[in-house]
Amino acid sequence: MDRRDQLVEEHLNCVRWAISRYIKVNESVCGLEYDDLFQEGCIALLRAIETFDGQQGTQFHTYAISVIRNHLMDYCRRIQSQTLPTIPLETGDTEMPLSSPTERIGDSQLFVEQVLAYGKRTYSGVARLGVEALELKIAGYSGADIARLYGVSPNHVGAWISRASKKLKRDIFLVENAS
Repeated sequence: MDRRDQLVEEHLNCVRWAISRYIKVNESVCGLEYDDLFQEGCIALLRAIETFDGQQGTQFHTYAISVIRNHLMDYCRRIQSQTLPTIPLETGDTEMPLSSPTERIGDSQLFVEQVLAYGKRTYSGVARLGVEALELKIAGYSGADIARLYGVSPNHVGAWISRASKKLKRDIFLVENAS
C-alpha cells in the first residue's frame, strides 16, 4: 500500500466529521444525500493529500478538514443554485419587482429572493459583496465561513452586509412610497 492510500484510509473520518459538523444533509434534494456528500468529501480528501506540503507546521488532519469543508460548501452552493426555482423578476432594467405588502406576507421567501436579485443586478462593489454575503447567510453559512470563502476577516463581511442592508432598505422604502 502506498503512502497516498494509507493517508486516505487514516483520514476518511475527516470526511465524516466535516459532513456532520458543517453540512446539512438533505435526502430529498438530489446531490445533497449523505452518499453524494461523502463522495465529494473523498474527492476533497484526495485534493488535500495532493496539495499538502507540511511546511507551515499545520497537521495534515487540520488541513484536510479545511479543504474538505470548503469543497463541500462550494459543492452545496452549486447544487442549491441548480435546484432553486427560477422566477422572472424583472419588470424593467432597474425597477425592483415588488408585490404588494399583503401579498408579501404570504410569500416572504419570494420577496427576499426578489430583493436580493435586485441588489445583485444593480449594486456593485461592497454593496454587491454584501448582497452575496446575505445570500450565504440565508443559506446557513456563518460570518466566519463567508470570510474564509472570500479570504477576508469576518469584520469585512459584517461591513458588507451592513452596507447592502442599508441600500436595500432605502430602495425598498423608495419603491413602496412611490406606489
